Amino acid sequence: MKLSRKLTMVTAALLSLSLLAAACGDDAEEAVTDDDFIVVNEGEEIQIRSLNAITGDVAFLGVPNQNAVEAAIADYGDIEGFSVSMGQGLDDLCSADGGQAAAQTIVADAQIVGVIGTSCSGAATAAAPLISEAGIVMISGSNTSPALTSDLQGTAGDNYHPGYYRTAHNDLYQGAAMAAFVYNELGMTTAAAIHDGDPYTEGLASAFTNAFELLGGTVTGFTAVAKEDTDMVPVLTEIAAGSPEALFFPIF
Repeated sequence: MKLSRKLTMVTAALLSLSLLAAACGDDAEEAVTDDDFIVVNEGEEIQIRSLNAITGDVAFLGVPNQNAVEAAIADYGDIEGFSVSMGQGLDDLCSADGGQAAAQTIVADAQIVGVIGTSCSGAATAAAPLISEAGIVMISGSNTSPALTSDLQGTAGDNYHPGYYRTAHNDLYQGAAMAAFVYNELGMTTAAAIHDGDPYTEGLASAFTNAFELLGGTVTGFTAVAKEDTDMVPVLTEIAAGSPEALFFPIF
């Protein structure tokens, strides 16, 4: 059985036209040779990998994700007589460093054809470039940062890479829903937002403030804290100076 990385990437590029708003160019027309195939011999398994946060504070998210990969493999069964293996579950540590380290392990194995993960958007921003460059598809069930896919007009995000997909929502929708609740339901017209620099929290805070302004609200402050900070007095003093009626603080 032959599985083509090049064909996989071309398909990913074609399916992502709405995100890229550009043609695939010559890449989609390149000839496919034997060098572009991963050969799965009789008795071997099709190799994919689970890349999720399976230790630390976010294991509550990553462990169920990994369990779902295992369950899906068992439920779907063989592909054309070949079994599928996720091998050793990899840990994205819900961080850029963790995502990058795991991605390096994945791309070093020439037999891997796909990745399910990551759990966290921050890990995906570091893992996706390496995995995409290697011609491997990555599909996440929980990444929500708009930067990983596109805005609501289909413009590719800063961290989008061909071959990356997700089944989770785009935080632009969540941010808009929160803005509508604050402005329309609570009747508040001023708000501020704080994030912690993570692609997830920064993307969600930006989605909220942008949507809030479009509704007619005023954003009185938009700032960040470090994840290790424990003293919130300085940042709250800064925010309080603008006297917002609401504070959006989506810390993960």
